[in-house]
Amino acid sequence: MCRPSHPLIRTFCWQLLVVGSVTTSALPVSADDLDGLAAARAIEKQFVDVIARCEGAVVSIVRRGPAEADPRPQLPLPRRNRVQDRVIDLSSAPMTFGAGVIIASAVDGNARFVLTNDHVLRASREATSADIRDPIEIRLSNHRSVRALVVASDPRSDLAVLKLNLTGSGIDPADVVPLPLGDATNARKGQLVLALGNPYAIGRDGAASASWGIISNISRPLPKQGDEQETSDGVGASIHEYGTLLHIDTRLDLGMSGGALIDLEGNLIGLTTSLAALEGYEKSVGYAIPVDAAMRRVVETLLQGFEVEYGFLGIHTGDVSPANFPLPDGQESAAEALFVSSGSPAARGGLRNRDVILSINGSPVLSPNDLMREIGLLGAGVNARLEVWRGAEGRRLRADVTLGKWPVVDDSLIVATNDRYPSWRGLRVDYPTGRRRFLTSDVMEEYHHAVLILSVTDNSLALAGGLRPGDFVRSVGNVPVETPQQFHEAVADLSGTVTLTRLDGTHIEVPDAKNN
Repeated sequence: MCRPSHPLIRTFCWQLLVVGSVTTSALPVSADDLDGLAAARAIEKQFVDVIARCEGAVVSIVRRGPAEADPRPQLPLPRRNRVQDRVIDLSSAPMTFGAGVIIASAVDGNARFVLTNDHVLRASREATSADIRDPIEIRLSNHRSVRALVVASDPRSDLAVLKLNLTGSGIDPADVVPLPLGDATNARKGQLVLALGNPYAIGRDGAASASWGIISNISRPLPKQGDEQETSDGVGASIHEYGTLLHIDTRLDLGMSGGALIDLEGNLIGLTTSLAALEGYEKSVGYAIPVDAAMRRVVETLLQGFEVEYGFLGIHTGDVSPANFPLPDGQESAAEALFVSSGSPAARGGLRNRDVILSINGSPVLSPNDLMREIGLLGAGVNARLEVWRGAEGRRLRADVTLGKWPVVDDSLIVATNDRYPSWRGLRVDYPTGRRRFLTSDVMEEYHHAVLILSVTDNSLALAGGLRPGDFVRSVGNVPVETPQQFHEAVADLSGTVTLTRLDGTHIEVPDAKNN
């Protein structure tokens, strides 16, 4: 009989003893075995207490596709409730379901939001932002249903935020207790964790189901599904394909997406997001988006209703190791700038072709994925400090780069209920790389020093002046502009007719409403 001294190990020995006693004759129980049982009960109590504290902040989410009819007839409701207060019948499992975590905003302490996965809100991969703007039914842990609207949703991080409509529900916001964001920065392999969610929609009554396991690995890439395609320049890639996720060895069955991953102190350290199962196999391994500085930036952006922006450097990258390139100080791997786009943030920061990036803001870069992940997560307009090895000169150097914006491939998938800047005379602007559809076939071919006209309102002054979506404006009067902030600062105090100069040098006169 094993009698190790560590309580946790004795616990597992005790479990083996109990299982074995079911099919074998009775075995003598020693003092060590009793110690193991006490340890098991202590762990059990911790699990029970933590789940009891946190499960109220985990909700179930139901989404029905447009072709998915409710198999049970809906009884007519009183006229005053027939439209506004209709509640989806949750007694039968829908085709699309998941979980969410109640969070709060520092701006409005009485408001309650639900953090979940972007893919939970979509009935299919083809669903656009218009398909998920309708009210969504959220079932709380007290079995009450509340309607919610999407505040913002970001397919690249697979995160979304909804706002609960508690007005007229009879529910006091104080009774809907949010779960504060924790910190997974110090998460380690082997750490015990608990997962709360809505597996197979059996938690659609609002009572979250629980499972437990360990963190198997950190900074893992999201596995691609069989039918997923990536563009040749990688612009369409999820940020999680570059290695951001916690690899979890716990039960993450279908429907656990958007659930809470908590540590033994009850801190939210991740949002469960996907299975790792191969088709035709039942596996318990899954992934969670870690709660770290990058995720916090995304969540804060979504809470404000803004589109999430990702950083853009403007280089094609490649792997580099001592076998094919001499690296300094015994560094084993890094990312090489195979090609630096002319005029890009990288070029303006001093990077050249064949430069090797060793670190970003002090964090080592061991592969192109490290580089793409860290640059992307920093965001647009952010300053980044790169440590570079220029092998041709045999020296280290520092490059200070102001990042551009990663091109959005399909903006029909983005939900943003607020704009960072107000419309100016009917037009909205973005970074020059803001939308892939307005760029050349290769986003690396040319970097425009201008702002992109993202949209122009019908019958607006901008439209009357001749501006159209897809135009690039390089200056306002004599002031050059390359970012939305620079553009709005340039036009802030202007009145009367304003001259905008397009990239091709043509001048557009945009009249003032007073002169129109």
